[in-house]
Amino acid sequence: MAKHEPFFIPKVYTYHQWGTTGGNFGNYPLYDLSKANKSLCEFLDDNGRLVRFKDVCFGPYIDFHSLNGMVTRPVDDCLVACDSDDNVITIYDRNTIDNPLQRINWLDKSETQPIVFEPKLTLYATQKIVSDPRYPAKGQSFIETEVFKIIQNMGFDYFLSDTEKRFFKPLPQINGKTVKDSVAPDSAFLLKCGANFYAWYKIYSDKYRFVVSYFKDGKLSDTYSIPNIAQLIKNLQNDRINRDNYIKQQYNK
Repeated sequence: MAKHEPFFIPKVYTYHQWGTTGGNFGNYPLYDLSKANKSLCEFLDDNGRLVRFKDVCFGPYIDFHSLNGMVTRPVDDCLVACDSDDNVITIYDRNTIDNPLQRINWLDKSETQPIVFEPKLTLYATQKIVSDPRYPAKGQSFIETEVFKIIQNMGFDYFLSDTEKRFFKPLPQINGKTVKDSVAPDSAFLLKCGANFYAWYKIYSDKYRFVVSYFKDGKLSDTYSIPNIAQLIKNLQNDRINRDNYIKQQYNK
């Protein structure tokens, strides 16, 4: 399979430093969502209303308080927060805006709504280490290594480290409780295929099969079994087309 050139798209990062939380989206700093509606002293707009922070800076914003204690991973142009206490991961994605980020005039705030990263989807899973095939992680299966190579060769990621962050360990649910047992897949990887549209691929290494679930606007829209790697590649090719169309529309790539 020929290697496809990847798009370099903005990533969302958060960090903890000197007791404070910060982050960035691409080259732009992330602001705490709590600041968005704060008024700016005595400044008034043309209608005599107090000017709020979001009136002069439309972001990007995220609720840093909700990320306290979380390990976060950038996946495509969204952020995944891992909550080890509840065994869940939550996708934080930005609201859909009329002006794609690449075309916004950052000096003209008059007609642009704030960019806000919000929780869009929660899945029962934990972090999973699936590494560069040259240096596989302990216990990494042959199938996981092959899937890693496929994702890289299809150009989903610019860096190997970005591909590593896509992998998680799904946890089955019985009566509302997470259960770690033999029926659970070895791992799963996450793709963003469009605006609020995600693909969640579970890997069953011993069966050489996969199960993909598609989520749109926070709801399960489709799920089905993939019997082999050849069919997995075909499925991922369609996902790549959808993902590329989204990136071109949003970021003018």
